[in-house]
Amino acid sequence: MMLLATLAHALLMELGAAGEDVGLDRLLKTNTSTKRTLSLFRQGLRCYELIPNMPTQRLCTLMKAIDERARRHPVFSLLVGVVED
Repeated sequence: MMLLATLAHALLMELGAAGEDVGLDRLLKTNTSTKRTLSLFRQGLRCYELIPNMPTQRLCTLMKAIDERARRHPVFSLLVGVVED
């Protein structure tokens, strides 16, 4: 159970980082703030909540960013390789 919780936490943090890479973080914070106001985990949770109603173009951009981050990550790259085979 602890392993699943750890994996879910890591995936949500990666989703938050990918969202930050493509600029979704600017939609989650006030326009006067210049630094991060939500942790990557919180940003990942918010992005995950927004996925069902997200416009297709923005969703495609986010998924490409997640894919690229997963390929660079040492552990997640193993999972991506298993899925592609």
